[in-house]
Amino acid sequence: MAKNPSFSVVAPGTAMALPAPPETLGPAGLNLWRSVQAVYGIHDPGGLEILRQACGACDRVAQYAAIIDAEGPVIRTKTGTREHPLVKHEAAQRALVGRLISRLGLDVEILRVQPGRPPQAFGWLPGEK
Repeated sequence: MAKNPSFSVVAPGTAMALPAPPETLGPAGLNLWRSVQAVYGIHDPGGLEILRQACGACDRVAQYAAIIDAEGPVIRTKTGTREHPLVKHEAAQRALVGRLISRLGLDVEILRVQPGRPPQAFGWLPGEK
């Protein structure tokens, strides 16, 4: 049976190098990667993989949206007009991004010293004893 790793408190101001984004990311995925890493600094392998998947899905959303914008949300076929086939795929990828963000726990507002949501701080705040 493997022993659980021990945890330690990191001193405030101690900087850890953030993992580089995957080279395969496009502009939308890269934007998501940088914004998430700037606030949360994800380092664990599982979290990085979930973030990579979310960023890849974000890129696909942007690709699908560009095609739909160019061709229109409705297409004409020999049987009449119908919804563009990529609309369903775009919606599915958007839902996937939301689920992955939720899986990472990033859909919960972080505690901040300045005013914001939630209106009253709860839990431990840096600098409190």
